[in-house]
Amino acid sequence: MARVIFWDVANGLPEGEPLIRWDLAWPLFLQGIEPGELPLEQPPLLNILGRWFWEQMGMLGGRLRPDAHETVWFVTPALSDGAREYLTRLASFWCDEVYWEVPTAITPNRWTIPAVNVGALPSTPLWTALTESYPEGIDRHLLPMIGVGRVFIKVQQVVEGSASARLHSHSAQDEYYFILAGSGTLRMGRYSQPVAPGTFIAKPTGPDLTSQIVADRGESVTILDIEVHADSRLAMGGRDMMAYTDHQEVLLVGAGMEGMVPQSAVRPTEDVFSHYFDGYVRAVDGSVIPCELPGHPKRDDG
Repeated sequence: MARVIFWDVANGLPEGEPLIRWDLAWPLFLQGIEPGELPLEQPPLLNILGRWFWEQMGMLGGRLRPDAHETVWFVTPALSDGAREYLTRLASFWCDEVYWEVPTAITPNRWTIPAVNVGALPSTPLWTALTESYPEGIDRHLLPMIGVGRVFIKVQQVVEGSASARLHSHSAQDEYYFILAGSGTLRMGRYSQPVAPGTFIAKPTGPDLTSQIVADRGESVTILDIEVHADSRLAMGGRDMMAYTDHQEVLLVGAGMEGMVPQSAVRPTEDVFSHYFDGYVRAVDGSVIPCELPGHPKRDDG
């Protein structure tokens, strides 16, 4: 694929094809947001819109597709500066030439390298839109500006006296932390130790190991937080189970599933499988109520 050309829908539709209809996607994925503007303090919405584009572009081009189209038209509403940077960065993954207008001999190529200095993130309107502020700190999301894939990445500043998150584990993602600035305490499982700039921390999925970083050493802590999912769909509402061991809660989240159970309610599975074909109902306290179920005779523990 040679190039992407932006085209304002106010001028009708371009004669060429294929078209990426940003003018239609904007109200569909960013409901309530003025077309061509970016939502503030809602970075996940931009990731959802970016994933839609990623799938659309994947059907049209790619550097190993001999049938890739020479030109793809971005049909857009009138774009704010932040929205224009957003689309430019996404387009730059897929082609080597990006133009904000039909190119002439002097039209500049707007291609942008997919790189960012995590120690000094920009303050452009786009990066402002990718920022979330809350009493415990500030999150600056790097996706989808550095791609749409199986990772979730943010730079998190934790204010003094607060924590990066609850002490928690994940069942469906690896998690890594790199301390960029400040000092604090890493809690991992039953243990704690100081962390300082340059510390890299790994928490792969499988053991359900818990982690938390606490800014308890008289200053804020800035963390590069990286989550890696087994499936790219997991970063967009896929299912996960998190254990909050301080709070004694197990949280179930994801598409079509959301709930919480006390950790004390989790019991060994031996009884389930030893009575797999018996009929019974499990009560909230873990006891069983024998009964007949379709295809399962009433459980008899006598």
